[in-house]
Amino acid sequence: MKHNIYAFIVIFLLISCTQKIPTANDNTSEVFFTEFSGEKIELENSSEYQYVQTISWEENLDGDPLFAYRFTTTNNEIPEGFCTDENGWIYHYLPGADESIPLCASYEKSIWTDKKSLEITFESVNGELAHIISEVELKYLLDNEASDVISTGFFDFRIIGTRLTTMNGSVAGRTIGRGITFTINEKLTDIFVEGLYADHFMYRLNIISEADSSLVQAGEWMNTLDCEDIRKVEMNSELGNALEPNEDGELTELEAYIVTRSGFEDIDNPAKMNFKVQDGFYPNTLIYNGILQSNHQCTNNSFALGEYHFVTYLDEALSAEPQHTYVNDMIHYATAPWIDKNGNYVMIGSDDLEFFLNCGYSGEYVVNNPANNYYGIVIDELTGVNYYSSINYIDYRLDNEPWDCEEFPAGEYTITDDDGTEWLRIPYESEAARHPVLRGLSYGEHTFTARVVDSQIEPDATPSNYTFNVVAPVPKEEKEGILILCDTPFNQLMAPEELLDSLYSIDGFFAGYNGVIDKLSRRELRETVWNSALHFSKDVFSATDLQNYKLIVYYSDIPHEANCNFASEYDVMNLYLQQGGNIILSGGKNIAIKVQIDCINYGFPILENYFGIPLDINSIQYPTFEDYQATFFDLAFFDNAISNNVYADDINLLLPSFNFLVNNVEALGPVSYFNNIDPSCEVLYGFGCRVPEVGTLFEEWDDVDDEDVFPSLNQFNMYNNKPIALRKITENNSCYIFGFPLSYMEVEDVNNMMLQILNELGM
Repeated sequence: MKHNIYAFIVIFLLISCTQKIPTANDNTSEVFFTEFSGEKIELENSSEYQYVQTISWEENLDGDPLFAYRFTTTNNEIPEGFCTDENGWIYHYLPGADESIPLCASYEKSIWTDKKSLEITFESVNGELAHIISEVELKYLLDNEASDVISTGFFDFRIIGTRLTTMNGSVAGRTIGRGITFTINEKLTDIFVEGLYADHFMYRLNIISEADSSLVQAGEWMNTLDCEDIRKVEMNSELGNALEPNEDGELTELEAYIVTRSGFEDIDNPAKMNFKVQDGFYPNTLIYNGILQSNHQCTNNSFALGEYHFVTYLDEALSAEPQHTYVNDMIHYATAPWIDKNGNYVMIGSDDLEFFLNCGYSGEYVVNNPANNYYGIVIDELTGVNYYSSINYIDYRLDNEPWDCEEFPAGEYTITDDDGTEWLRIPYESEAARHPVLRGLSYGEHTFTARVVDSQIEPDATPSNYTFNVVAPVPKEEKEGILILCDTPFNQLMAPEELLDSLYSIDGFFAGYNGVIDKLSRRELRETVWNSALHFSKDVFSATDLQNYKLIVYYSDIPHEANCNFASEYDVMNLYLQQGGNIILSGGKNIAIKVQIDCINYGFPILENYFGIPLDINSIQYPTFEDYQATFFDLAFFDNAISNNVYADDINLLLPSFNFLVNNVEALGPVSYFNNIDPSCEVLYGFGCRVPEVGTLFEEWDDVDDEDVFPSLNQFNMYNNKPIALRKITENNSCYIFGFPLSYMEVEDVNNMMLQILNELGM
């Protein structure tokens, strides 16, 4: 029959079962239990299950005994359908009785039976069993004389027990610090029986010998009902119960047992775990900013967002979308600080600037990367070992004062060190603890200091500092001077460093200009101050270094290699241009095979928005023939830039050149030209294709189109006067792009053009 909580079936068996598990008796007794077992049976197409308990016994008696039994359940209630006498012994129908009469109403019943086994099936409701059999008692009748009662003992080997661990795993045999959170749990099985779950646990701490585990000093039993969670025992100095360091040769032993909701105390079966307690451990604080801290590298997960500090795209390396806002229907994402030429972490300030930090500790995540799996191990800063602690708090200071946090007011949550230093202390589980947000930052240098506090209530002895600068924005009308950005790898043949430095200077291309000219080398910054963790190995320059200047001249003058990183600097260039800056870009074939390809792959619209070049693979091209591309050896057709009457004169190729490969063919191959340009931009110069000239290497047209350095007339017509330099002027910017390397051209010609550009920029 079914009950609203369970159903049962009782089956008596006439067989003798082999022993499956230990019982309270052995087979030297006159009557002994051979089995007391349980089996969970999943029900098909259901989340419910059956739990089948089997109890059997045998006897070593002369004669034919009868047996009586009674059982106790975990909630001390006998299931409906059973009929018992006043002492709880189960009734059975006598042989030949009318079983249509309910057992309790029948006169043909007895507590005695010749059966030696019973099986009871309980069915779950909503995954729970109301109760199960926890103990069976048995007696026998022989020669009209009843025996003493024997018992199976409590059914604890299957269902009940105590399990010890900590918030960070088992510490059995380990060395730990003075503060820890022990977790004490039921030794759970695959069934849920309400009455066998814990009401509470009893526990104590003993001192034992490290040599033989003998008891040195027994502790006092304590009750987890006094704990906030009956399954967690916190021990630390804040609660006044910190663990004491062990003497040499001794260990601490935690001993605990369960007290069930049905009142059973498992005192005879306590769980034990021993460990060594040691003083001197403390955690290692990390500000996840990508900076090496206390010899621990970490990934950046700290981003700022403001009017002048943002990016407009999501890098594929990001595991989660950072904070963002919308400005004129354009999304602005938070991004990491820049690193300026002096190695400072910087951002351009504004009234709405917010700095979203992420703080934690060494061991919190795999390889200290918040995007990886949570690890949750507290590593000692000095030794690098796990001392099985956890982090309870984090302390903060900003500019040598307790950080002012809106959610946790400084006055209420301020703590003071013995030396008088004040900190804001926040519970670590709070969002503000792990993800502090700095607002209202004034212009100038700031230092944010963090230290985690472990379960010993021991703070990190070496707090983590993050020093950064908030730089005032420079409006368009206050920008002045020229900043030269060198993005040319060291190559003494293709781009001699000293020569290019002299060309892009007041003595070269800018002769006659009386303003400030400064220079930054991308390669040098990359080798000295750059941190690849901040901007996904892209931007090297800092927006704060660029914003002061009215004109940026960016050159990458090894024209044949895919080495121009202009697109990788999209974020800082975009910020600079949005603030009203102006740019000259000098390159070669590398603009087509590197800059445009990167812009397409990353979706960077800098060439499209500011130079008028569509984001299309065909918009920037270079001379080709079949499978051949323009190099210093093939298709070297370019020998001058033809003025389109915007500026007065042509710009001629420098011959003889510093590059003997150019001298060998008397022309230059790896240049870019532009197609399908936006009507808003102007063509400054056209591709000057070489023509035959008596007394030179090229005295007559080639008869056929081919890949050599001498064009046919058809090839001349194909390339000559193709747009090779452009200008786009808007109300906010003037941007110039040259598909040929300016350093390979006649200095005087370039200088004349530069002075005209500076003049139209009002410089």
